[in-house]
Amino acid sequence: MKRKFAAAVLSAALIIPPFVRGAESAPLPNDAVVARVEDVAVTMGQLQGPLVEAYGLNVLLNLVQLELAKQVAANAKVTVTGADLERERKMTLDRMFKDAPAEDHDNLFQQFLQQQNSSRAEFDVVMATNAHLRKVAEPLLAGKISDENLKTAFGAMYGEKVQVRHIQGSNLLEIQEARRRVEAGEPFAAVARELSRNQRTGSLGGLLPEFSRGTTDLPQSMKDAAFALEPGEMSDPVEARGAYHLLMLEQRIPPKIFKFEDVKDSIREELNERAVQETVKQLRQQIVQQAREKLKIEHPELKAQFEQMTQKSNESQVTDAEGVRGALRRERERRGLPVDDESPKATTQQN
Repeated sequence: MKRKFAAAVLSAALIIPPFVRGAESAPLPNDAVVARVEDVAVTMGQLQGPLVEAYGLNVLLNLVQLELAKQVAANAKVTVTGADLERERKMTLDRMFKDAPAEDHDNLFQQFLQQQNSSRAEFDVVMATNAHLRKVAEPLLAGKISDENLKTAFGAMYGEKVQVRHIQGSNLLEIQEARRRVEAGEPFAAVARELSRNQRTGSLGGLLPEFSRGTTDLPQSMKDAAFALEPGEMSDPVEARGAYHLLMLEQRIPPKIFKFEDVKDSIREELNERAVQETVKQLRQQIVQQAREKLKIEHPELKAQFEQMTQKSNESQVTDAEGVRGALRRERERRGLPVDDESPKATTQQN
């Protein structure tokens, strides 16, 4: 409740731009009274200090991205209207709550904001940024989806699918032990829960969502192995993405009976939307990078917060990089491969 009230006051204080709020207003001076209790008054200056300290940096960074997105749109000579903003919001809610009736979206949206400890004002800034970037992305992708793309997607979406369980191990010895226990009569799902290195699927008995040959969520080696199995059959060890897997086919799911011509237009719309979202994501990453490199904050409190955040981010990146290098070194040692003399410390110094 405190955060929602704070965001609402930030909006009233012109931290949220007028076109997002939907109404023009003039900024209030610091000595303007915003509330009274009999003879006691609270001014805008008193209110803004705590709000900036508590919430200002996140809102500021979102607004910086919005202004940069507006600049990108202006350079591309596209205009964003109120209808574009509403369209972006509706499309986002439709994706978020696709399994719920449209009339429930607003209530679900309010629940989502509460769970995320966020506000409508902050959400609107993000939607405005996305709307500007979408207006740039859509013309770039017009007419780029070929019939070949459509037919490939048709096979992936409406073709045969399989559902498998898997056990993930960090080396072949772990996979061989899992295979031995399954062959000795233990249920594959029980062994997966106990031995799989993949905590998410391990807790589900190794069960993966059903997938087709065209899915992009799994490595090709796992797809090839899965489609080569018969129901109840277990695979040989499969190496993928630095780990080893043991697969068991649960079921084959027959293709859905649709004609390509009947669903071609809907597939085109879906592929185009995926491409637009990916382009918007790339454009956003570019403006985030631009802000990271060139942003200069003049407000003392916000500047200190930003420098602290940047320092923590840099420290985290160094820690992550050293962790990756250590994992690669251990994997090479395990395989008996030569290990570079370069240590994480030396690498950091050279960079």
